[in-house]
Amino acid sequence: MAAMLAEPPGTLEGSGASLAEWRRPGLVGQLEGWSPHSGLTGWACPWPLQPDATPLRLQLVLDDLLDPGQRRLIAEVMAAQARPDLLALGIEQPCGFRFWWGPSHPLPAYSQGLVLRVRVEASGTELPGSPMRLDADTYGQIDQQRQHGPVREGAFTQLQAPLLHGWGRGPEPLLLRLDGDTTLPVAPPEPLPEGPWPFQLQLPTALADGSIHHLQLETAAGQVLDQRFELLPFHLTPWAALQQHARPPFPDELAPLARERYRSLRTWLAWADAHGTPLPAELPLLQRLLEHPLPRGTSNQEPGPDGGAVPRKPLHLPIAADPLVSIVIPVHNQYGVTRRCLAAIAYAPTRVPFEVLVVDDGSTDGTAEALAAEAPGVRVIHHDFARGFNQACCSGAAAARAPVLVLLNNDTEPCATWLEELLDPFERWPDTGMVGAQLLYTDGTLQEAGGIVWGNGEPWNYGRGGNPHDPRMAYGRQVDYVSAAALAIRRELWNGLGGFSPEFSPAYYEDTDLAFKVRQAGHTVRYAPLARVIHHEGLSCGTDTGASTGLKRFQAVNGPLFQQKWAGAFEASGEPSHAGAEAIKDRGILGRALFLDQETPRPDRDAGSHAALVEIELLQALGWKVTLLPLNLAWLANYSDALQRRGIECLHAPFVLSLEQVLAERGGEFDLIYLTRHTVAAPALPLIQRHAPQARLLFCNADLHHLRQLRAARAEGLDGDAGRRALEAVEEVKRQELAVMRQVDLTFSYSDVERAVIEAETLGEAATAPCPWVVHGPETPAPLEGRSGLAFLGSYGHPPNRDAVDAFLLQVWPELQRRRPDLRLHLYGSGLEAGLAARWGAEAGVVVEGWVADPATVYARHRVFVAPLRSGAGLKGKVVAAAAHGLPQVLSPLAAEATGLRHRQEVLIARSPDDWCQAVLQLVDDDDAWRAMAAAAFAYARATWSRECGLALMADALDRLQLPHREPSP
Repeated sequence: MAAMLAEPPGTLEGSGASLAEWRRPGLVGQLEGWSPHSGLTGWACPWPLQPDATPLRLQLVLDDLLDPGQRRLIAEVMAAQARPDLLALGIEQPCGFRFWWGPSHPLPAYSQGLVLRVRVEASGTELPGSPMRLDADTYGQIDQQRQHGPVREGAFTQLQAPLLHGWGRGPEPLLLRLDGDTTLPVAPPEPLPEGPWPFQLQLPTALADGSIHHLQLETAAGQVLDQRFELLPFHLTPWAALQQHARPPFPDELAPLARERYRSLRTWLAWADAHGTPLPAELPLLQRLLEHPLPRGTSNQEPGPDGGAVPRKPLHLPIAADPLVSIVIPVHNQYGVTRRCLAAIAYAPTRVPFEVLVVDDGSTDGTAEALAAEAPGVRVIHHDFARGFNQACCSGAAAARAPVLVLLNNDTEPCATWLEELLDPFERWPDTGMVGAQLLYTDGTLQEAGGIVWGNGEPWNYGRGGNPHDPRMAYGRQVDYVSAAALAIRRELWNGLGGFSPEFSPAYYEDTDLAFKVRQAGHTVRYAPLARVIHHEGLSCGTDTGASTGLKRFQAVNGPLFQQKWAGAFEASGEPSHAGAEAIKDRGILGRALFLDQETPRPDRDAGSHAALVEIELLQALGWKVTLLPLNLAWLANYSDALQRRGIECLHAPFVLSLEQVLAERGGEFDLIYLTRHTVAAPALPLIQRHAPQARLLFCNADLHHLRQLRAARAEGLDGDAGRRALEAVEEVKRQELAVMRQVDLTFSYSDVERAVIEAETLGEAATAPCPWVVHGPETPAPLEGRSGLAFLGSYGHPPNRDAVDAFLLQVWPELQRRRPDLRLHLYGSGLEAGLAARWGAEAGVVVEGWVADPATVYARHRVFVAPLRSGAGLKGKVVAAAAHGLPQVLSPLAAEATGLRHRQEVLIARSPDDWCQAVLQLVDDDDAWRAMAAAAFAYARATWSRECGLALMADALDRLQLPHREPSP
């Protein structure tokens, strides 16, 4: 999809215009033309006019009239932008479009026969005004824009509230539009300089309200030059000054870490709403303790609700009788800091059962007594004299009862679900030996995103001072070491390694040394980016390494000792540098792959997303780091978090703004580029050839789109002009798909049938390989008892699924209802429009369930799964998943294609309405037949779509590409 701007795409000339000249079968619209300032503009909507009609999807196609075989799909756009100028014609719905040629859009060499066509994707109908001839001047303007972006007469540069900075060009004044309404003039200076001129505007105080506002720079004629959304504060007082000079309660929503505090509160409330989880009884007290500055001194009082001094109250942490985690906190004096840490542990939501052990390392400020009185349930281990951080941690670990140790500095604040995130790598990667948190400074910047040890033995906190949301810092990975300020390790491994080495007493380098011992023992050290912990660095041990007293001085003392001990283990590297850190930060990998897709995978929404994650995970298991770039550049909250948790680097806006930017900046680092779908691959290939010619290209088209379209046309029974247009569209898609396959090194396909088609159509020029598919089912299928009804599951944004349900309800369901009035058909899946859901739900016996978070519940709940597909191609993920859950199925021949599932063995295959009725009723009525088929399908799925088989297929593909990989292992 082309990037769109928000302003109206064009203006309809002539208020007395009639719709008659712009009507075509099924639509009304116009291709208005092209200009360097406006791009390609037009409008289109279904005819007859319907206010709530679905926007039309349009295809932009370049034809060469002098060479009819040269046809290229440039982009697909939605006609869905506001066009208030069309209201006079009775057109109320947003139906405009605007297209800017970008670097990822193909542009063939100039020819006098070049024309641009805009047509409706579904019908092939061209808009009035199409085709548009591209003369030499227009072609040159398009080429200029494609390389350098739209011609601009001004832009914003920066906001330093309340001052907005930018630039303009030329003698015409500009306008600043605020929230789509208020405008401020931006006058050029006098005398007018040559080239751009700067401007500075003070924003109205009405906008200084702490909310997000839309700022838009326009020409006097209304052309949009730049726009952005900005959070405009209602004060400029620093947070630290507010804490020092204002009275509580403090406006915590203004704190640099407000996002983390809100995330904790939101999580508690979500758990209470969904599961009845009780909120912490002392939540108001915990909030108050965390919003105040860190306490200093030894007073037994603390600020109360109004800021006045009040006696300290006990903190009741949810200590577990049978803990999974032992949190060990070494402390020396500064009880107020320790109390705040305990409050943060209680404030941070977690479902992990834990115990807390505070090691009082010779404190003289009454720490032990205060803990006994104010922290019931917290176990206190007391040292008569200060032995240092190293030995304090060892004492706490020796007294721990849980299988996992978590070492935690007392000057830290854990954030929501921190323990779940620290434990996740142990479950996800069994070779994990130690895990470290993402450490944040109190201003929200990074302290550490995993550690690097350079070839000279110098350790680095990777990401220090950076943005914790930067994709480079925000994914799990193997690292050299992690900080003991917040780390997790299995107690058995800790004991086996002897804990912290005593030679690094009293403190510093003990965590780096432990990490190297963990790796020497054959385990990995990993960084968990979603385990966020705020670190008030320096409160425990100071910050001056040159001081003559205090523990910080041992950082300089123990450095040479560490370097001497582990000199043989350091991996060769250049001189320490930020650029060099990017090259070595990912440990334990054999290669780097860039994975290109249109969108971020959402595996609970469609089978294509499941397939993408399977292929990424297999690459990772074979030793590859994967960087994912969704071309829509969207960050999708929980979906993106889940990918980063898996160790996938997820690129997204605003950190990257285009594929060309990524390839221009990082193309040289990728050994493999994995392309999905021909619509993604076609515009990407020229950029890859320019910026990453060394990369091997692996292409997965999911299915043959032209075969799917051909089957859809046949299922609809199209003939005449409609049939001809449909076949032309099939030919165009086939040409595009095969063109991509000829340019890549290897094409994946899930289907033997489709691989044969590809090899025949390209005369063997396109190399193909079977694409792995892995499905995870239960160890034992759910029993027959308690099941009822039929089920279908699919993404209804995919036309074959809508067609399948429509055909089934028309041709099969009435007879099934006549024979079994009590039978129910349950329809599950995402992307179901309200009108379609209402129409299907009006059928007797049909229950429209909609999207379901866990598809496994569908397969365990119902008696028979049906897949009456009449069009489509490739492997059907829903069919594979049903088999893996031991759910008997009735399938159309097309649904069974590529699966290998056999009629009357693992499934029943129905070819006519009568076949469907007989097959469904057999599985509904015959318990023995049901159990036999469930067992056969379950066994077949485990043998065919296992992870072992998937790893072998992916390894074979890498071998064919002459790329390295680990030996496949379960």
